Amino acid sequence: TVDCKDIRTLNVQHYREHFGVVSQEPVLFGTTINNNIRYGRDGVTDEDIEKAAKEANAYDFIMEFPMKFNTLVGEKGAQMSGGQKQRIVIARALVRNPKILILDEATSALDTESESVVQAALEKKDGMVVEKGTHAELMAKQGLYYSLAMSQDIKKADEQMNSMAYSTEKDISSIPLCSMNSIKSDFTDKSEESIQNKETSLPEVSLLKIFKLNKSEWPSVVLGTLASVLNGTVHPVFSIIFAKIVTMFENDDKTTLKHDAEIYSMIFVMLGIICFVSYFIQGLFYGRAGEILTMRLRHLAFKAMLYQGISWFDDKENSTGALTTILAIDIAQIQGATGSRVGVLTQNATNMGLSVIISFIYGWEMTLLILSIAPVLALTGMIEMAAMTGFANKDKQELKHAGKIATKAVENIRTTVSFTREKAFEQMYEEMLQTQHRNTLKKAQIIGICYAFSHAFVYFAYAACFRFGTYLIQAGQMTPEGMFIVFTAIAYGAMAIGETLVLAPEYSRAKSGAAHLFALLEKKPTIDSYSQERKKPDICEGNIEFREVSFFYPCRPDVLILHSLSRSIEKGKTVVAFVGSSGCGKSTSVQLLQRFYDPVKGQVLFDGVDAKELNVQWLRSQIAIVSQEPVLFNCSIAENIAYGDNSRVVPLNEIKEVANAANIHSFIESLPEKYSTQVGLKGTQLSGGQKQRLAIARALLQKPKILLLDEATSALDNESEKVVQHALDKASKGRTCLVVAHRLSTIQNADLIVVLHNGKIKEQGAHQELLRNDIYFKLVNAQSVQ
Repeated sequence: TVDCKDIRTLNVQHYREHFGVVSQEPVLFGTTINNNIRYGRDGVTDEDIEKAAKEANAYDFIMEFPMKFNTLVGEKGAQMSGGQKQRIVIARALVRNPKILILDEATSALDTESESVVQAALEKKDGMVVEKGTHAELMAKQGLYYSLAMSQDIKKADEQMNSMAYSTEKDISSIPLCSMNSIKSDFTDKSEESIQNKETSLPEVSLLKIFKLNKSEWPSVVLGTLASVLNGTVHPVFSIIFAKIVTMFENDDKTTLKHDAEIYSMIFVMLGIICFVSYFIQGLFYGRAGEILTMRLRHLAFKAMLYQGISWFDDKENSTGALTTILAIDIAQIQGATGSRVGVLTQNATNMGLSVIISFIYGWEMTLLILSIAPVLALTGMIEMAAMTGFANKDKQELKHAGKIATKAVENIRTTVSFTREKAFEQMYEEMLQTQHRNTLKKAQIIGICYAFSHAFVYFAYAACFRFGTYLIQAGQMTPEGMFIVFTAIAYGAMAIGETLVLAPEYSRAKSGAAHLFALLEKKPTIDSYSQERKKPDICEGNIEFREVSFFYPCRPDVLILHSLSRSIEKGKTVVAFVGSSGCGKSTSVQLLQRFYDPVKGQVLFDGVDAKELNVQWLRSQIAIVSQEPVLFNCSIAENIAYGDNSRVVPLNEIKEVANAANIHSFIESLPEKYSTQVGLKGTQLSGGQKQRLAIARALLQKPKILLLDEATSALDNESEKVVQHALDKASKGRTCLVVAHRLSTIQNADLIVVLHNGKIKEQGAHQELLRNDIYFKLVNAQSVQ
């Protein structure tokens, strides 16, 4: 109940408007920081946003950005560190000024200093409230809260907490940030000029280039083409038969008339049978070739996406919605100019060619008159096609942006609903559709004029033909039968032209889609993950060295993340920890080790070999990572763990073994379907801690030489953390283990602790050594690690 009222009796939207929610896994939309915070409530001012940012300890790092609150956060907040994302999400919740604020492990991703700013104490066991009260009251009871507090070594006095409530640390120069040149949201309407510039930058693509991808289906294409040519001959031949039938009635001999009627009837039956067979062959084989081509193009496009480097996905133009549009819409549009459409074009071309030849044979004078009119129809078709191409490009951009909005809203539906932003996303989606709708109205006017003119002009041509044909008959230069043959042949030819013009819009959209597709297919990845070239050493010892490494993200070259970082990690030192405030370059170092990016200066060495000289697949097979935000696939628990080793079919007993090591086996066995339990989309059926432990189990299954733990235990409760940490300590034996940690209690026993600040190593050594230094001592003191 809320205010003594059953929540089932309350209006859902009104009820949710009084809540502010910060989840364990921060959800940001691919827009600016300003817009992300503004989504918290309608009608908020810039002052409200700044106030919320200050309360969430986010204001200082935001103001360090060149674009400040107009900085783009990237797809799913990819250009922000975990702590920065969490603080923006907290600001979004606070700007609502909610009556009820729910913090679901809201500080799990925050560094020590930020965590002291936003505290939440929700102690639960098996989903039930066990104890409630102030810190002092709960400590006096020496119950569940007391044991949790002791396990985390909470020994801070109230004054100490207050004195550290806010941090003035400014470490913002190392934030990976993209798209400095644009302060507009992905949701902002593109101007007509920018759309045109974007499209004209793409090279012109001939559809022959696409047809070459269909060469393996040449038997189907040949059979379909032969059938299309045969179908194209039917109408010209019929024009001759039709003219003879008309003149047949001039004969007064009933016997001859009956005989001729029977012959022509049989001819019609034969034509019907031929058409049935030929049209069936044309539709079957061209349709088959077209569907295979479409499937092949989708496969090539998806493969090309997977081949791209991580920096390519950082670009806001390559968001989930945009890439989905290429697979779903662009390739479907290409099909509009391939497959069965090619059969129709071949048939119409044959029809028009034979019609002209027959017309020249039976009345060249009349044919020349008609052909002199043809350029006018051709010009109309060219104008229509040019207009359609331009509008197709604009429609594509608007639909792409609409797709981005829909994807963001649906992917993050829990956040969308909890902040009651359904109407806001609906309005943004409708605005994009309205822009596309306006383009469609303009397009409809141009098409209508061209379509009306082309069809009306055909009848003007008929009038001229009849008048000129009558003159030729009177002059004795043409027979009535010849005039009917020419007229009928040209009429069928005009129908073929009209049918071809109808396909012009599809042809234009196909060329536009092909340009986008081949731009993707021909894009060479900066780091080719699928190349079989470069070195594949027989043995990986696990020695790592950062040698004078400097790095900035490709989409933000003016902000240096790492500054001449040098540190060797020998195999003997099995556990090395990187610590520091959010955004200091810890996770960036982990990404360089996985060769998601290459340093702009210096080298990352593995066993003394530059990572650039090693085969990427081999290198990554030696590394396992457990990230701060666990990623699970929408399949069973067993399948998710088995993804740790895709080189073989992993037996269930091995899966159970690593699950037990990650302290998740008992929980899985308690489920009705045990290891066959579906985890849901992005693992939504599991809690954050459960997802994290599955990710740890998956990493352990790989048995890597190098284990990367990027806040691997940040989502675990205190009871599970120590057990899992013990498992990780055992797992690190015999391999190099690099740990990125906010909770310093998890790395006290590390062989080497490296303190990063603004992308530089400020302090390094063992825990006890560093306690005598300034920066690490402050971090430790803030967490009261004994």
